[in-house]
Amino acid sequence: MLINLLKGIPAFRRPWLFYRYILSEIFRPFLGAALFFTFVLMMFQVIRLSDFFIKQGVSGYSILVLMWYLLLTFTPVIFPIAFLLAVLLGFGRLSGDGEVVAMRAAGLSIYSMLVPVFGAGIVLTGVTLMCNMYFVPYGTRMFRYDLFRITNTKAIATIHEGTFNEGFFDLVLYADGVDSKKNTLERVLIYDERREGQPVTIVARSGRILNNLQDENGVPGLVLRLFSGSLHKGTPEKDLYEKIDFDAYDIFLRIETAKVVGVEIPKTMDMGVLRARVLEVLELQKRRGVSFEGLEPNEKLDYINYNAEYWKRIALAASCLIFAVMGVAFGVIRTRSVRSNSFIICLGVLLVYWAVYSYGWSLAS
Repeated sequence: MLINLLKGIPAFRRPWLFYRYILSEIFRPFLGAALFFTFVLMMFQVIRLSDFFIKQGVSGYSILVLMWYLLLTFTPVIFPIAFLLAVLLGFGRLSGDGEVVAMRAAGLSIYSMLVPVFGAGIVLTGVTLMCNMYFVPYGTRMFRYDLFRITNTKAIATIHEGTFNEGFFDLVLYADGVDSKKNTLERVLIYDERREGQPVTIVARSGRILNNLQDENGVPGLVLRLFSGSLHKGTPEKDLYEKIDFDAYDIFLRIETAKVVGVEIPKTMDMGVLRARVLEVLELQKRRGVSFEGLEPNEKLDYINYNAEYWKRIALAASCLIFAVMGVAFGVIRTRSVRSNSFIICLGVLLVYWAVYSYGWSLAS
């Protein structure tokens, strides 16, 4: 096929013809590999999120929104892997059909064959870096926020009747009956020790959870409304005991979004914010006139976490250039079974790269 294309083409135009031909051989496998790896990664997440749809009655639209945020976080991983496999498959086919030999006979060296692949790697590095700068932190931040919001607005689904449920908004809750469709509880006992030294026990005949409410300061949360019960509170050191009967009693369950969701962590920050945080620590060190070891432990930890996350994103984007070189080097080796060997080589390269990547991250941490 390549020999037929070369007929009638002037010598000075042949390299550009080769470049277009090589890129066309890589482009189609890249799209297929990207779709394949996206499908594999998303299938694991579908299994994970199906619990919300089946048990907690979360709408399909909310699940799709969560999957979209997850897809944004996967792009910097999918692109380099798909690119490596595409280069291996493309050059494996060219080598298997003898077209690499034809190119070399036409005066194109292996290094010249690397030019279009390396150029595509540079473009893909820029795209991956752009995703790491904006889309990944945005997707991570919004996924954590929405997942926490869904979990808590469907909080009654986490309550198991006839058992003591610990960790329900820092409360210990027991209910004889739970109706997740109506958000109601029957024969409720609550032990509240959120205030240190002032534990409160509440017993009520029934209760109801009201979702998507706010307190006077606009903080989102839920309201646990209890009916026909009593509140018991004691202060042992003062020999005091109080009992308050009520017809209706509201407990506001505050959703600490930033604290619980983890919005203010390096993974959810844009690269500009990460760099600004690093510079803040360095400026603080300069003002104090101390060495790095002279900083407070939490300040040193912040510097390491922000800096490591910043360079981790750059390293992940730069992997496209590394895979471009390795893909061509392994792809030009003639093999009988192109596809199976390409998958095996791709898996081996990824395992080695991931081991080095993880080791470097653990050293930084």
